[in-house]
Amino acid sequence: MNSQRKIFIDYFFNAITDLRYAFLKFSHNSTNDIPETSDIDLLIVRNELNSFLDIIRKGKNIEKVDLHRKSFVTFVSVYFKDGSYLELDLINRFERKGIIYLDAETILNSAINKNHLRLASEIHNFEYIMLFNMINESDVPTRYREYYTSQSFSERAEIFSYICNKYDLSINTLDELYDRKLRGPKKILRQVLAQPINKGLPKLLHKFRYLGDVIRDTINSKGITVTFSGVDGAGKSTVLENVRVTLQKKYRQKTVVLRHRPSMLPILSSIKHGKKNAEKLTSQNLPRQGNNKSTISSLIRFLYYYVDYIIGQYYVYFRYTLRGYTVLYDRYYFDFIIDSKRSNISLPKPILKWCYYFVFKPKVNVFLYAPPEIILSRKQEMSSNDIQQLTGEYRELFEELGKSNKKQRYISINNTNLEETLSVVMKQYVKAAV
Repeated sequence: MNSQRKIFIDYFFNAITDLRYAFLKFSHNSTNDIPETSDIDLLIVRNELNSFLDIIRKGKNIEKVDLHRKSFVTFVSVYFKDGSYLELDLINRFERKGIIYLDAETILNSAINKNHLRLASEIHNFEYIMLFNMINESDVPTRYREYYTSQSFSERAEIFSYICNKYDLSINTLDELYDRKLRGPKKILRQVLAQPINKGLPKLLHKFRYLGDVIRDTINSKGITVTFSGVDGAGKSTVLENVRVTLQKKYRQKTVVLRHRPSMLPILSSIKHGKKNAEKLTSQNLPRQGNNKSTISSLIRFLYYYVDYIIGQYYVYFRYTLRGYTVLYDRYYFDFIIDSKRSNISLPKPILKWCYYFVFKPKVNVFLYAPPEIILSRKQEMSSNDIQQLTGEYRELFEELGKSNKKQRYISINNTNLEETLSVVMKQYVKAAV
């Protein structure tokens, strides 16, 4: 059965037949072969942007559509109700870092019709990929090298002849253009920068436009925070890793994983043992083995970690959230409320719960649980009674917080089926990322 993403792609290309566009970097037999993790790059005419957006919004089974605008491109993120996702990059000008590197009208006029699509020619695709990576100061990715290596001799010869003539190159093969540090790419880049459109007043205007894009990115590119809680053996690490990979490969999101807290302050035991030895001892010791009964000692320990949350939340916000990262926490402050024994702290739960008021509230908070027999088959670090007690208390806390904090999501998931768990988590993520 086709995903809603594939159904949308068929609808979309049928709907834009009468609009001007050139499909960039298309290397498949049909749109059905586009991988689930690939985006769609289209060169369009700027004054037809709203027509494309109207067509996108009229698609079926769409959960939401997000727009991220720059002066030369509009990134359109389409989230579908079945959890699938598609990003369309609607490019109206070939500009990167304030440098104009190709003429859009030339590429639109030379686009070819193939299988009911308007495709940029192979010579322009190659030129686009090559210049884009040169300006980004990166080498051409392996997948494109392999694609052009697989083409016929005549196809490669046509590209080779075009590039050599246009940029006055003396090279032996296309392979010499993949490494930005070689003479060929350096000469090409010098020629691009020497074009009249990249000099004098036009250059100044491009730089101002680029600065405006950077400022808009800083203002609009805000990430969200997702936390994962649960007793040891509930499957947090597996779910978190799958979510991280999905966000990076499918949703193209920058991610960072934090353990329990922001960690601006080191592990408390590092004062005595040093950072490396403290981390080693922590990883070797079983959880919940602390025997601290002193209220004063517990208070000192808690305040130390609490300061880390209060100060560290601003550090995380400015370093990651404002830069568009999705922050994933493996455990969070909730452990102090329900399972403070893990941190060798013995304080009344009402006090610990009240202190949560001043801690940053993540957008999505996931509590994972499973039947005791399943958890014990994974890890035998707690008794069945402890597992049941902690699970009940976590679920009660999440239900209470969910009712009192309408802007955040607190979800309890019976993690016995990984695929179903990931589906629930990603749907919550999509809804929270509005």
